[in-house]
Amino acid sequence: MSEPKKCAHAACSCVCSDGKKYCSQVCEDSHKYTALKCDCKHPDCEASGI
Repeated sequence: MSEPKKCAHAACSCVCSDGKKYCSQVCEDSHKYTALKCDCKHPDCEASGI
């Protein structure tokens, strides 16, 4: 099992599971756009205030 790591989307603070690069389809689809706030809707990410 791989070590959990941060989502590859620059504005996201989620930790990915199962060796995935992105925490959600939203982050994967929008990773190429500059964003100041993540829109993945995960409670932990929203709570971080990004």
